[in-house]
Amino acid sequence: MTRAWRLLTVRGRTFLLAGLVVVLIAMAAGQRDVMRIGLLLAALPVIAAILVARARLRMSCERSVEPAQVPLGSPMKGQIVLGQEGRLPAGILLLEDAVPRELGSRPRFLVDRADVRWRRVVEYPLLGRVRGRFATGPLTVRTTDPFGLVQLDRQFVATTEVMVTPHVVPLPAIRTIGGGGSTGEARPHRIGVVGQDDALVREYRQGDDVRRIHWRSTARWGDLMVRREEQAWDPSASVVLDSRANAHAGRGMQSSLEWAISAAASIAIHFLDDGFGIEIYEADGPLHISGTMGQHSSASAELVINRLTDLKARTTTTMQYAVESATIDRPGQLAVAIMGRMTAEDANTLLRVRRNRAQGLAVLLDVDSFADQPGSDQQRAQHAIAGQILRDNQWRVIEVSRGTSVAEAWSSLEQLTAVAS
Repeated sequence: MTRAWRLLTVRGRTFLLAGLVVVLIAMAAGQRDVMRIGLLLAALPVIAAILVARARLRMSCERSVEPAQVPLGSPMKGQIVLGQEGRLPAGILLLEDAVPRELGSRPRFLVDRADVRWRRVVEYPLLGRVRGRFATGPLTVRTTDPFGLVQLDRQFVATTEVMVTPHVVPLPAIRTIGGGGSTGEARPHRIGVVGQDDALVREYRQGDDVRRIHWRSTARWGDLMVRREEQAWDPSASVVLDSRANAHAGRGMQSSLEWAISAAASIAIHFLDDGFGIEIYEADGPLHISGTMGQHSSASAELVINRLTDLKARTTTTMQYAVESATIDRPGQLAVAIMGRMTAEDANTLLRVRRNRAQGLAVLLDVDSFADQPGSDQQRAQHAIAGQILRDNQWRVIEVSRGTSVAEAWSSLEQLTAVAS
């Protein structure tokens, strides 16, 4: 009885109660014609509830989102293929798909043809407005009668995973950053890359100078081995990403944090493609990116995308954890810092990343240009002092405001590096 009562809509309950009241009044007044009207009012929702409850839906649902992985701000298309094979018409079906508000509004559809068998393909637009991982679905099917007296909700269990990634921009090579290869191939010198001379051996070939025979390796392997002196090409780069919530401003796709994450992803993948080993350090520490000398692969780039897709703004107020991890993990290398609002303390902390012959490159965001309301004069003054501290310590610094693309910032960094070299 309780389940049947829940099937009734407000209209259906009103019809049922009104019909019972009319029947009682008609019985008391001896008005049979009026009683018939009351019985009709009470019977309509009851009959509708029986038909809707016993109309067993044999529906199939196939769902997909194309593409399932998109950069931030890109459109997607959701598709649902519905089919019905039953012995009785299903009546009116109201369909609603669960869609996170980060991707758009919930689509609602109506199937009003009372066929026993039918098939529908439903498509609706989505937009990746927020970076992260989301799930669309499950689909809710609401069965109702033509008078709207009864409704029954059923839900599929299938969902579709969607991934909204940072926007990755292809970047040109900075000509003043190069390296020598351990394969013997000639490569231009790379500023900021620290290597070491290794003694490498290979099998003796006819025509090799006997003075290059490496006798210790020859005794070890039992074959003549020749030594070749080369500079090992083992370039590495650290990308320091300011992920502190208090260092950024702006909303959604246009926030300074999203610009910084896009720049970090683009630069990291650019270095991977160029044969660098890379690591990204955010405010809470390293992201543990895999990527080693000459062994970069799509898996490494995919790991960069995955880590940065899941990255959220941090409540940490200092970059100390990032700098300490970078200092311990990867000595002597190219360091690229992408920073939001800075203080003099932040700049002095960041100086520890650049050691030995490592080259320091810094992209400083004009966070006020991303904000709805500009920061205080003290914040702007501290940010300017921080930039000057980096410049005074041989960092190559550029400042970026809203509207500047990652590619444009990278080109400006190339020009600045070329002048410095």
